Amino acid sequence: MEKEEKDIILKNTTSLNESDITSFQLFAQKKHTIIVATIITLVLVGLGVGLCFVNAYVGGAIIIAGIVGGIIFFPYLSKEQIKRQNAVLFNGGKYVNVFEFYDDHLKVTNVDEDRDEDYFQTFEYSTLYQFVEYQEFLFIYTSKNQCFLVLKTGMNKGTIAELIEFLKNKNIKYVDKKSLGEMKKNKK
Repeated sequence: MEKEEKDIILKNTTSLNESDITSFQLFAQKKHTIIVATIITLVLVGLGVGLCFVNAYVGGAIIIAGIVGGIIFFPYLSKEQIKRQNAVLFNGGKYVNVFEFYDDHLKVTNVDEDRDEDYFQTFEYSTLYQFVEYQEFLFIYTSKNQCFLVLKTGMNKGTIAELIEFLKNKNIKYVDKKSLGEMKKNKK
């Protein structure tokens, strides 16, 4: 065990709550939400324009419904659904992962106080899809659709800058979205 502890190059402990995971899910779903909202708007506006030739009032009402529903209501309802779902799933609890970065692989341990044994996974760096820097997180994607959230302030060994450089040196695709998070913070 001591030898394994010495081999760790970088280490991070990430403790996430419901709002952290909601923030990530909203980020991950943004593209999907925009596409669906656009489709809803275009279909209803197109239908409304067509109906304007039959009945201008009904056509106009459907055009307005398409614009309001697609641009305002659908994104709002999607966001609220994610929040409600996470409130039920996490019920105020914490989700803790320990990330240990070795020279040849990444070990991710899920710490659960309710179980006697922790669950862990290992990943070769060559199998990692990409990592994204956004707000106070790094998202380490193990595939196109699955990732781990790494809290930047959770570094136990090394710094976040060293971790980013380490992952870049392992030829993992890096996507910088931190400026999007900073723009959001400045708007508030």
